[in-house]
Amino acid sequence: MKQQEVGTIVGSSVHLTGTIKDSSDITIFGSIEGEILSDQRVIIEESAHVKGPINANEVVISGQVAGTISAKSRLELNPTGTIKGNVDTSELLIHAGAVFIGECSMPDKRAEGEKGEEFFETEEEGLKEKSTEAKKEQETEPSDLIFGRKDEEKDEDSDEERESEEIKAKEEESEKRKK
Repeated sequence: MKQQEVGTIVGSSVHLTGTIKDSSDITIFGSIEGEILSDQRVIIEESAHVKGPINANEVVISGQVAGTISAKSRLELNPTGTIKGNVDTSELLIHAGAVFIGECSMPDKRAEGEKGEEFFETEEEGLKEKSTEAKKEQETEPSDLIFGRKDEEKDEDSDEERESEEIKAKEEESEKRKK
């Protein structure tokens, strides 16, 4: 009979200072001030408070964490969870209600030179062009716009309308004279 790996469990009344390292799962219910290292999964339960870096294959947070997190494959932040610090992960899942204050770095899983990379460069260029257009529109006062057109276009349309009205008026006058 093969013995099941239990891993490390830090109870809710426990306060640890230092480094916790385990090759299997680590589950925290209490408070830790220091580094947490696991080859598998680190689970920060709702009652837990961690101050320090976390490094594991997968990290699931329902409690409070102040520190950097490196989750090689996946990081999940549950609705009751809070992260104050930067994260580095391949996959990030943040549930509604969760709090994340920091920056996230997600390495590109694709090899360099793949088709997808070109798409992102093109997409990025397109976003730059759109933001430039948006800035130009912001520089124009809202009163200067009619249905999204600027004054220049409005003036051109007005000139054309005036010319059209003048032509119609002349035609009507000439018809009256004929009668």
